[in-house]
Amino acid sequence: MHHRYSLPAILLALCLPIGMTFGQEAEHLRFRLPQGKAFRIEPDLAKGATEPARWLQAQSADGATNTLEFGDRVVLELDPGTRLNTVIGPALRLSRQVTSNVFILQARGAAAAAREAHRMADLPGVTASYPVMRQEVSLDGLYAARPNDPHFTPSFAGVVGQWYLENRDQTNGTRLGPDLNVRAAWPISRGEGITIAIGDTGVEVMHRDLTNRAFGAPHHNFSTDSANPAPFMTSSPWAHGTECAGLVSAEGGNAFGMTGVAPQSSVAGWVIFANTSNQRLVGDDKLMEMFTFATNTVSVQNHSWTHTGLRQLGLTTLENIGIENAVRSGRDGRGVVMVRPAGNDRQQLASANDDAYCSDPRVITVAAVGRNGRTTDYSERGSCILVAAPSGDTGGSGLFSTDLLGTTGAMFVGFLPPFVYLSDFVFNSLGFNGTSAAAPQVAGVVALMLSANTNLTYRDVQQILALSSRHFDRADSDSKRNGAGLLVSHNDGFGVPDAGRAVKLARNWVRRPEPVTVTASVAGPRPIPDDGLRLSVSGPGVPAGFASIRCVSSGGPHADSATPLARLVDLGLGTNVVLPDLRGKAALVERGTNNFDEKIIRAAQAGAEFVVIYNFATNTTPGACPGGNQLCLMGNTDFTPIPAVFIGRDDGLALKALMATNTAARAQLALASVAIRFPVETTVICEHVGVRLQTDHPLRGDLRITLVSPSGTRSVLQQFNSDVSPGPVDWTYWTTHHFFEPSAGEWRLEVSDESPGAAGNVLSAGLTILGVPILDQDGDGLDDFWEMALLGTLEFGARDDLDDDGYNNAFEQAMGTDPLLPNEVFRPDLSLWDSKLARLSWPAVDGRTYEVFAGPDPARLTLMATVPGMFPETEWFTTLLNSTNQLNTNNQFFRIREVRP
Repeated sequence: MHHRYSLPAILLALCLPIGMTFGQEAEHLRFRLPQGKAFRIEPDLAKGATEPARWLQAQSADGATNTLEFGDRVVLELDPGTRLNTVIGPALRLSRQVTSNVFILQARGAAAAAREAHRMADLPGVTASYPVMRQEVSLDGLYAARPNDPHFTPSFAGVVGQWYLENRDQTNGTRLGPDLNVRAAWPISRGEGITIAIGDTGVEVMHRDLTNRAFGAPHHNFSTDSANPAPFMTSSPWAHGTECAGLVSAEGGNAFGMTGVAPQSSVAGWVIFANTSNQRLVGDDKLMEMFTFATNTVSVQNHSWTHTGLRQLGLTTLENIGIENAVRSGRDGRGVVMVRPAGNDRQQLASANDDAYCSDPRVITVAAVGRNGRTTDYSERGSCILVAAPSGDTGGSGLFSTDLLGTTGAMFVGFLPPFVYLSDFVFNSLGFNGTSAAAPQVAGVVALMLSANTNLTYRDVQQILALSSRHFDRADSDSKRNGAGLLVSHNDGFGVPDAGRAVKLARNWVRRPEPVTVTASVAGPRPIPDDGLRLSVSGPGVPAGFASIRCVSSGGPHADSATPLARLVDLGLGTNVVLPDLRGKAALVERGTNNFDEKIIRAAQAGAEFVVIYNFATNTTPGACPGGNQLCLMGNTDFTPIPAVFIGRDDGLALKALMATNTAARAQLALASVAIRFPVETTVICEHVGVRLQTDHPLRGDLRITLVSPSGTRSVLQQFNSDVSPGPVDWTYWTTHHFFEPSAGEWRLEVSDESPGAAGNVLSAGLTILGVPILDQDGDGLDDFWEMALLGTLEFGARDDLDDDGYNNAFEQAMGTDPLLPNEVFRPDLSLWDSKLARLSWPAVDGRTYEVFAGPDPARLTLMATVPGMFPETEWFTTLLNSTNQLNTNNQFFRIREVRP
């Protein structure tokens, strides 16, 4: 496939049917093409001088301002069997034969070409007859031009800019980490016609980057019942809403400041904090009003706030009514889309699942990832998280965004000319941080989607986000593919949305049918085994005291299912440069010298199944976990690759001595749980899945609660934490991890206790599955009618990809696309990336390899690069300018070829 790129124009062959008014005498000419459209050539342009004009400028006769030019050659297509010499006259000569029945004919000037094309248009056997034409095009292609806002670039004048929108190496375009890929969405949508409400501390609508976007929006202060969206105070916390607004809707292309994710959307400031300095919300009656305010004008609500504390806190009756009315009646029944942050208390072992604001299946909950793609150290975990977005790392730069004017907001520093405007923005160490900064970016992506397709329901939006997101931390061991083939994690959900992909899916999305609710319940009481996580050692000659050793799990993979029996190998402190081959074995390591995560990662790299770390003798560091037989939580182990546990020093030394003399002993990690089984016969394609759980346990933080679907996907609903209140007394957990899985089969709820001294029972448990019903007699998650209509057989599964386009059958079923036809035509796109680089991109599949050829002659192209495929789009950058800053004319044609084994 060839794609030609030239400056200052791109020459394309287009199929435009034309009728034309031409010359001073208003001569009417008609050309033969598939459709009809009239153009007008001004009389003075039709006049020839000494030599006939080679190109004549024309304009659409319908009043549009677009122009094109007709040339002095004619494109002629004949029916098979029609001879060229029976059609052309003496005013034309053959210039080029394109195919056996397509010809380019030369005339003496553009006027003669137009008249000859008109003459031949109605002759028998003529399929097409029109002058060669040049049309105006945009060089944006499928990738928008870089906006002229100075801080869109990752770094400008010493300021860390908007890397979260485009995280690229500025010299060669190489991707450096996560971003929203907004430039791939902007040619389709910039959020036009969509209003986003920021339910927060208020919005500084006089900010130069916000004033146009805020004009005419339904602002409201729910504390004073006024239309004034201004924050009550000018201190740092009250800039929060303005920072959110900038990330969503800051005006792009005004050569000032920054651009929002949806730079043509409207933004409404909603003040929902009481007129006090303690950051307390208005009453729940006012929150109910807020959720339902202007719901046929406001399409998206961003709420960058969560409950505080570790306890499970639910919605009030009024809050629940407000949210329900918004998603059921808002946007003429399609539902207001609500976006929330996951929370910032990961270090306190908090979970988004314990906050009803976040875990509600009617909202989109957003985690935060850092510039390297890893979930930030503050972003809470949770099975309710749908997606993530970039944000600042602890101790690093926050995101660039709008601030209160001058030095009254978070940016208290004044700047001298020409950078005095920087006082109106936050950045670098004073930049916007937290999951609060992640949520509005996703709200902006939603605005782009709704602008492209206003017919989407709030459920459609959730599903498109799940299908269009990407994971950037390939080392996150929590990321697993669910039964439908989607990669999902408790850290960042389905990943960071690709705005370009999301908008493309949204534009052609087939609205999903209304969901049904499937329920099952089990009554108790069922006793929960106390202190159930154990390290056991067995084998010939092993003393009975080794059969059950108390331990505490790391923050990484958990032994929900028992690990393999493995021989323990003593690694000392685990600091050796070269470790023994630990494949099929486990590692015993002493605490000290290096960090817990380093010990675990090194053992995993040597092939270990799991790691046992025992305490050192004493620790005199103030505030640190003591030594001896004290069991400690192992910090900084959330992203370790294999299960690991911590045991007391005496147990560790005894194990070390045993392993030195008994080579037959084998160790295993196992977790004792009460398993509650829910047999489900009804088949739906799952969306959100909930578990309502009632217990009489006196210490909720001791419990680990997981749900396993019939497809084998495990959702962690609760993990060991520091909440000292009873429970869960009566709480409903929700999970996104089973999206597009089939519901039929056995669901298994496992409840375990991981600390001694407090015991309790499961009193009752209920399962709720929301989804779309299908007939699925073969249990593969695909509707049998859909399979037979499109595939003609039931032999294929949900994760098969028959058209080899990267979208498996489960995705194709959800998207309403044909599983036997690629969703995208293999068409390269060449767009300007900046003033020196062009971006060549094409649809691609993971695991494939593609060759890029280029050159001035399409018959003699040179291999320029071999590029690994990346679904759904792969890109390659080429230099536009040569060493003397002149146009590089060497690469005018490009060909992409997939390398097949």
